[in-house]
Amino acid sequence: MFDAVGGLGARRHVAGLLACLGLALAGCGANSEEVAIKNAKPGDLLANADGSRVELVKAFTPGIANGLHKGVVKITSEAGDAKEKLYEVTAICSVKGEPGWPTYDNIYGDPISDLNAKRPFPVKDRWQFLFHFDGRTEKTGTLDSSGWVSRLKDNLCRKGDFKHT
Repeated sequence: MFDAVGGLGARRHVAGLLACLGLALAGCGANSEEVAIKNAKPGDLLANADGSRVELVKAFTPGIANGLHKGVVKITSEAGDAKEKLYEVTAICSVKGEPGWPTYDNIYGDPISDLNAKRPFPVKDRWQFLFHFDGRTEKTGTLDSSGWVSRLKDNLCRKGDFKHT
């Protein structure tokens, strides 16, 4: 039962190591690519920017032609604290050059700790970003400027890498 490679036991050991390596690599690739909002399900990655991952927790409710309302996302930062934060987010998207439409995309959110809790309006910790088509960004509220907000807006408003196709 032995051969020049070291016998049957050695082959089983190598096969086991290769199987474990394959599973590890498959796990590393899982949920690592951004998913366009139109195809996203809870748990999918919506945005990955500046060391922060944005995952869909609760699907957005479509509104008028240009709005996605009250979806819940989880932000995980690679920073030292690596704490997860939940936000209920709304995006009101515009169309550049369309008469009667604003010249900016609007995304705002409220921090939450419980998906089922009733939230007062307005929430004191609300944040809001207006992404003007001329390149300016206006920010109000408690959230520090972060690349994940812009990347999430691109996904929710189907801009940049997130095309209508």
